[in-house]
Amino acid sequence: MTRLIKMLGIAVSALLFSLCFAAPASAQATRTWISGVGDDANPCSRTAPCKTWAGAISKTAAGGEIDCLDPGGFGSVTITKSITLDCAEGEGGSAGGILNSGVPGVIINDPNGGTAPTIKVYLRNLNIDGAGVTVGTYAVRFLSGKSLTMQNVLINNQGTGGVPAVSFEPSTASVGAKLVMKDVFISNTLGNGVQLTSSGAVAIGAILDNVTISDTNVGLEVNDGATATVIHSNISYNYGRGIEANSVGGTIGETVNVDGATIAGNTNIGIAALVGATVRVSNSGIYANGQGLKTSGGGTIQSFTNNRLGPDAGNPGLPTTSVVQK
Repeated sequence: MTRLIKMLGIAVSALLFSLCFAAPASAQATRTWISGVGDDANPCSRTAPCKTWAGAISKTAAGGEIDCLDPGGFGSVTITKSITLDCAEGEGGSAGGILNSGVPGVIINDPNGGTAPTIKVYLRNLNIDGAGVTVGTYAVRFLSGKSLTMQNVLINNQGTGGVPAVSFEPSTASVGAKLVMKDVFISNTLGNGVQLTSSGAVAIGAILDNVTISDTNVGLEVNDGATATVIHSNISYNYGRGIEANSVGGTIGETVNVDGATIAGNTNIGIAALVGATVRVSNSGIYANGQGLKTSGGGTIQSFTNNRLGPDAGNPGLPTTSVVQK
């Protein structure tokens, strides 16, 4: 009997020892995978992929990457940590993305958004489509964090309720937050294409490089102290304005730099600089808008004298000042 008790004691001790050093069942991987034939109960490995972004994100480590194995709409997702979503063909799978009829596609909200946001999010090689009886609301909404980078992203059928397809509205603690858009196409949106709003007048910035925005309300709206640089882009045939800079919250100081862009066929105004805004335009074509340029409320439009303006349906508008090339 004594011997049996002793053996049981050894066995229990060995079990407890092994449990102490066993890998946790919920360990997160640096790279995970999703597939249209996957299952969110899977570990999200390449051979046992998950089915949705939401299912995979909980199994992906901060700073990790989720890749697509095949085309498909993998559902909406809320992101609360640094991560990359990538549906690159040949780099982890085939083109896929998000179907978000009636709901937001991607929401980015740093848990430390009220104090010191740090997360960095990358969206690459995605289709975000809100097609349905009710089209999507936001394709992408950034509420707090350090940065958002979008590369090779196609956005369609968004804006239910008049919200922007891409809304970059960092918290007051997100000082210096950056939006980078490269090779992005936005169309068929009930609200604005891209909207930047600086909460509490903190400094935030955006770069739009080779971005096309068409068939939206205002193609690009920059508000309340934000700064945007638009290069090699086409913001045309929107049913409102092409680019608007405005202090809607009473905070002045927003700036838009436009270089090598085409602003054409917008029903209302090509470029508008309103309350306290500064827009600088270089080497760009502004054609066939309802009005080419408009300033009011102390807004200014500066031309580097190498732009091409008009003809427009109405008053073509003129720059406020000319800037000497150096």
